Amino acid sequence: MNATPHELPEPAFLTSGKVGEAERAAARDAVREALAGTHERVRSVRVTLSLVDDPSLPRPALAQAIVETDGGRLRAQAAAPALAEAIDLLRRRLSVRTAQLRAG
Repeated sequence: MNATPHELPEPAFLTSGKVGEAERAAARDAVREALAGTHERVRSVRVTLSLVDDPSLPRPALAQAIVETDGGRLRAQAAAPALAEAIDLLRRRLSVRTAQLRAG
């Protein structure tokens, strides 16, 4: 899964619970947006999406991304009441880590 600095590899997904193609697409878009503008070569992207069917849990949705670059590894994770919210939080957190990588 090698890519040029302007080309991102397709994320490898690990999912559990009721995670559909719409959530996978949203996570794919979120990761691409967060990594936009990085000058490091992105070697691989792994995304985990999980939704636990337990109404007693305050944040049953989890979104995580691990990105391998020539400059190191970026990792971001978020839990929320809904998967869409967890993915949005993941995007924000991964954007911060990407900015830190650019800043050196």
